[in-house]
Amino acid sequence: MAQEIDKRKLNKLLELNKKIVAENDFSKRIKLISDSIKEILKVDRCTIFIHDENSKSLWSVYIDGVSYIEVPDDKGIASEVYERKKSIVINDAHNDKHFNAQVDEGTGYKTKSILAIPIIGYGGKVLGVMQLINKIDGTDGFSDEDEKILGYVMGHISAYLEILDQEK
Repeated sequence: MAQEIDKRKLNKLLELNKKIVAENDFSKRIKLISDSIKEILKVDRCTIFIHDENSKSLWSVYIDGVSYIEVPDDKGIASEVYERKKSIVINDAHNDKHFNAQVDEGTGYKTKSILAIPIIGYGGKVLGVMQLINKIDGTDGFSDEDEKILGYVMGHISAYLEILDQEK
């Protein structure tokens, strides 16, 4: 993996590992992960969704720009990623059949590109989804490298979410 990711990004990921281990507060860890990923991948927004079995929906435990989003299991990109257990890259969101434009309408935000990846626990259970929105580095959208970097970070996030799940 190290050969597939440029050195600057790899060094930032290693720094992130150290910071995650040093932080004891779950909310601060999640924010730290989100902020770091946004900086490394040069994206505008990040949302981390957790699945709720009772309501059959995904709800945001961390989100930029708004206070809360809840989406049904069967609607939107995050739900598609959750069901398929595979990441999705969309570089023209409003022309994708899975895109839920109601979220943009409700927030007033314009989604252009999306990278969403499942957060998979050690037992293979999908715990949630991390969704990055809109590259801000001047490129047209997300790359294969972006997807690999986000996949690397998911191992850390899943461990923390499993701890949270066990504490319920």
